[in-house]
Amino acid sequence: MQYYDFEVLQGDDIIAAERAVALIDSRAAWPKVIGIAKDLAAPGCRIRVREQQGETIILIGATAARRYPDLAFA
Repeated sequence: MQYYDFEVLQGDDIIAAERAVALIDSRAAWPKVIGIAKDLAAPGCRIRVREQQGETIILIGATAARRYPDLAFA
């Protein structure tokens, strides 16, 4: 099991975060990214996922994530 941090960014500011989410691997982060994107109403937000060491593994705009729901099955 690996742990990931999910952050919602608006500009350079983190406006929401969920820390230490346990997932099997990084591919399992996509359904959560899609879910977060669907719940966002603020324009211009991005979703960042970081691994335990702090490295960014996913950075996607919320609008883009909502347009590609098939990413949930990547």
